[in-house]
Amino acid sequence: MESRFLAPRPELGGQRVGPAISALRRATGLIALTCGLVSQACAGREALGVSAMSVVSAGVLNDPSNKTLRFDLLTYGMERFCEEMLRRGAPLKLSDGDPVLGRFFADGCSSQVLDTPERQSVVLRFSGKGYGYTNLTGRLGFTSTGLVEYAADFQLADGSMYIYFRPRSVGQVAFGPLLIESALARAGVGVSGVDPEEVGKDIVERQLARGFTVIRRSETGEVEYSPGLLPLGQQPFKPYRVSGSTKLSIDNDRTEIFAGQQDFVGGLHVADADRRLFLNVALDGAPAAELFVVSAADAQTMLQAYVTRAGSAPLPHAPLLEAQLAARTPLQLSLDVPPGDYFIVFDHSPSVGRVAPTPGQQAARLDYLVQLGER
Repeated sequence: MESRFLAPRPELGGQRVGPAISALRRATGLIALTCGLVSQACAGREALGVSAMSVVSAGVLNDPSNKTLRFDLLTYGMERFCEEMLRRGAPLKLSDGDPVLGRFFADGCSSQVLDTPERQSVVLRFSGKGYGYTNLTGRLGFTSTGLVEYAADFQLADGSMYIYFRPRSVGQVAFGPLLIESALARAGVGVSGVDPEEVGKDIVERQLARGFTVIRRSETGEVEYSPGLLPLGQQPFKPYRVSGSTKLSIDNDRTEIFAGQQDFVGGLHVADADRRLFLNVALDGAPAAELFVVSAADAQTMLQAYVTRAGSAPLPHAPLLEAQLAARTPLQLSLDVPPGDYFIVFDHSPSVGRVAPTPGQQAARLDYLVQLGER
């Protein structure tokens, strides 16, 4: 068998995954505001491609005192970060093992690498919009801009270099609410005791304060990113373990969607023709949920509605793929896709699709693996 996927939690797809069970032919991530704003963009060697491997080659000595290697890693990491951050939504989490609670979609990103004996750091500027969910506020739609400086710290463990980006200063963070879904929260601090703007700003600042880790493996030159400061020698959390696969792993994460909510995973970029999108999804918590694969254009229309209006965002057009998910029944799908950009929309709302959660129903917790391979 070409590959094996194992989810660490037995109830979330802990079985072996073989070839996709259906081939459907139709025209088919605040990194912590760094890797937690962009941990979707933070992938292992499978998602790096030739350019990354040539920049950070396997033959370079894995030595923290090697200034050329340090600068290449810093520069590549930030260039890759901004490129992917502008293309893809970055998942928001409160801690490394927690499910996604929202996403941030950048419309502006720039970085500056400072690599001198006196100061090794990265200065990041960002702007964009996003959404998050809390029990106090319901869904928050927001805009945010900010500037953060991360200090770089290089350490070695088991033949790998760990580059830690520790927050040195967080400043000029602005949070502008576009939507406060809870009527009680909208009533204001005097009635509810909750300040939605402070709640949202706290989520953004906590993401920034987590920092992120870059792991560079000496034998292969593989570069992997992780939100937060990963303990030396440990590996980033992923719900699916992938081994021996020739497919490109685009995303591998866990999300939690409360009743009446949606989640937007993307954009998933397909550069070449004759490609197939492979999806592995496992549902826990709620008895059922749905997923849709849509074009990036349709997803942007839905996102604009989702961050500004209460309720679910309707599908502008028929999706390229629609599938129902059942609890504790892992699903495997594949879809032939032409070059372009795509989103996966997870839906746990009553007004879109065929599955309608009941009021107060338990949140849908979803483990998902998205890969791209040849037809």
